[in-house]
Amino acid sequence: MLTPQDFLAQLRCRGALRLNRVTFRENRSVVWSLTQHATVLNLHSAYGAAPPELLDAFAVLVRAGGVRSAATRRAASTINEWPDVWRAIEVTRRTRKPRSVTSCCATPEQRAYLHAVYRYFNATRFDGKLPDDIPVRLSNRMRSSLGHMLPDEGAEDEWRVEEIALNLDLMLERNGAERIDTLLHEMAHVADYLESGNRGHGTSWQEWARRVGCKPSRLYDRPVARRRRRRARVLRVPPLPGALAKLIE
Repeated sequence: MLTPQDFLAQLRCRGALRLNRVTFRENRSVVWSLTQHATVLNLHSAYGAAPPELLDAFAVLVRAGGVRSAATRRAASTINEWPDVWRAIEVTRRTRKPRSVTSCCATPEQRAYLHAVYRYFNATRFDGKLPDDIPVRLSNRMRSSLGHMLPDEGAEDEWRVEEIALNLDLMLERNGAERIDTLLHEMAHVADYLESGNRGHGTSWQEWARRVGCKPSRLYDRPVARRRRRRARVLRVPPLPGALAKLIE
């Protein structure tokens, strides 16, 4: 079995010189992804037993920075169809406990607002390509993070998304631009994940971010208003433009 360091060395010997790090995981659906401008390769741990032809295929993908041509599509197909990784995933699915989802602290009015804005941006920025029923919840536990996109790793045959979560602080009055940018940021993660299985802030996510109009960077560089007390409730519902108000059901 190769360690992540061994795997990295094997790919660099095959010309994948842009690669800086390899990580092994035990995901239940996404078997590989390239992140951080194609410098980090995230793999299911079963690939530690990859034969030389799979290492060659990974090197093709990394050198190209992802699936970009007929050659990289063939390489991705070789990697994705390796039976040993799917056997390992099946074992993981049978033995891993399901992840619990943090409860939503939003009021019904806030949930209606978030759903309306999500549907509006899906229609106007994403051409309606995203599922209409992805929950958008508020979290009062996030501290530095403003949001996240949670994949559904229990999905059997396709990439699915379990939820988008936003920091409750984003509902404060002074955070209007930050709230919209964060929601678009996480929706871009949804689009990128459903299209390619990528979760990070790599090239494919950045392309989506630019396309839909949010900042194509991992960190938000503007100050965000915060609650004075972490346990304080936020009941505010931001006003909706008239074009959006009718989307609240």
